[in-house]
Amino acid sequence: LKNAREAHEASQRAGEHRIDVSATAGDVAVNVSVADNGPGLPPRARDNLFVAFEGSARAGGTGLGLAIARELTEANGGRLRYVDEAASGTRFDLTLPKDIHSL
Repeated sequence: LKNAREAHEASQRAGEHRIDVSATAGDVAVNVSVADNGPGLPPRARDNLFVAFEGSARAGGTGLGLAIARELTEANGGRLRYVDEAASGTRFDLTLPKDIHSL
């Protein structure tokens, strides 16, 4: 959410800035989706999103946030991924097992 908010604040685009968060719980996993209608990610950023010190597409970023988020997610049996959609904006999907004791 922080990355999406900062991208919108830095954007010079006119119009409504939106961040959508949705969550669903299935039988074995919880899925969370975070999407915005911002400018999207440049190709270089997409290629290195989850690589420590390489993923930052903005000035002042360290490139650690998504690398750490993915590592923590995977350590807990989950998955964090960038969803490349044709429309503008950015979307990430997070999936975590519903029963933490099954890890």
